[in-house]
Amino acid sequence: MKAIKDKHPLIVRWTHWVNFPILAIMIWSGMLIYWANDEYSITLFGHTYVRFFPDWYYNLLKIPQRLAEGMAFHFLFMWFFALNGIFYVLYTIISGAWRQLLPNQDSFKEAWLVLLHDLHIRKTAPPRDKYNAAQRIAYTAIIIMGFGSLVTGLAIYKPVQFNWLCWLCGGYHLARIWHFVLTIGYVLFFLIHVIQVILAGWNNFRSVVTGFEVVNELPAEQKIKRRNFISFAIFGVYVAGTYAGWRWLYKSPDETPGITAGAHKPLRKALNKTELFFRRLTFNESHLVKTYPRSMAAKKIRHNSDIGSEGELPPEYWKLQVKKISGETLQITLDELMKLPKTEITYDFKCVEGWDQISHWEGVSFGDFMAHFKLEAESRMEYVGMETPDQQYYVGIDMPSALHPQTLLAYQMNDELLDGNHGQPLRLIIPVKYGIKNLKRIGTITFSNSRPRDYWAEQGYDYYSGL
Repeated sequence: MKAIKDKHPLIVRWTHWVNFPILAIMIWSGMLIYWANDEYSITLFGHTYVRFFPDWYYNLLKIPQRLAEGMAFHFLFMWFFALNGIFYVLYTIISGAWRQLLPNQDSFKEAWLVLLHDLHIRKTAPPRDKYNAAQRIAYTAIIIMGFGSLVTGLAIYKPVQFNWLCWLCGGYHLARIWHFVLTIGYVLFFLIHVIQVILAGWNNFRSVVTGFEVVNELPAEQKIKRRNFISFAIFGVYVAGTYAGWRWLYKSPDETPGITAGAHKPLRKALNKTELFFRRLTFNESHLVKTYPRSMAAKKIRHNSDIGSEGELPPEYWKLQVKKISGETLQITLDELMKLPKTEITYDFKCVEGWDQISHWEGVSFGDFMAHFKLEAESRMEYVGMETPDQQYYVGIDMPSALHPQTLLAYQMNDELLDGNHGQPLRLIIPVKYGIKNLKRIGTITFSNSRPRDYWAEQGYDYYSGL
């Protein structure tokens, strides 16, 4: 004698079905981002005890070479993660389902009894409604975790434009740690959830897919079979469609070679649209990068790359080439730049790889440079292009970021002229961008209304790369 009892509405099952692959992709792409350069470890009193995962793990997944790919997938699927979560929360509020999900004053005590029962230490389970106390706590916690991921993610993604959010998270470093911890929490939740569904048996698993569980009441075998068939058929189509969609996205061709090469077309479009959205929503020249006392600056500035700036270049053999839109080319010496008002900044230089360092730079404000050399017409262009003298390294900068009051054409660090490792004789310091935009050894500056080519965008990274 069997009948069916509705348990999970379709809308709840749908949000769960959608969220599992999204969460899996977010975790996977997060691994490519967080562990791209093994930045995370457990260190006490200057001694590192644990680094996450051995070398063979990184080599197996080729993680150090897939940072750009991880960021592209992460920034695309964060939209699905956020929208699906918002949709689910709104449903629980409007439908009143939140009353069955929120823990009450006895939930934590009852959850302990549920755990003892699940471990077969206690024979009887405490009384339950639709969800037991442990489920109430877990399902509420996962919603809070999702909100925490969005908040900490935004704080990491735009620590300058969302500086207040970054402050609420305890600062950039703590926001990264919280974001990392929440990712581990999702993995644990996912594994425990799957194990519990399996241990609970076929009837519970069927309820997750079909939305009903079988109870011993009235005969309804035909109805059960029909709903089973329809629900599992729909679920099968969904799984197949999800897999096909993933294969299409992952195997989609690279963007047209040129300034947008190196990333699959859908990912490149997602990066562009995401940055356009946040730039229009948040960018403001009054949003300043946090500065620090000079005493906090590192004495030895980290050297990360020398593409286009290898070796020393005597100042007498260098002149800055500034190509005006009129066709005229200005040739400016280092002495001319050093006669302009000096601007200094001590800030936290951030690399897209995950590391950062407080450093001190001195030079001329890019805004002062534009004004002194009467580049008013050029300042109305949309982009600034910069290249090294050998044209091996090049960046494209949107004009609002270039004219940000903290952007410098730097010729000194820690009161000394730049050396070859750091862009001697002149480099760009643009605190509202990641380090990949801070071009070393500027040889040529151009202006245009179309995007100039960009070295790392061609490798699949975000063109804007803004903070």
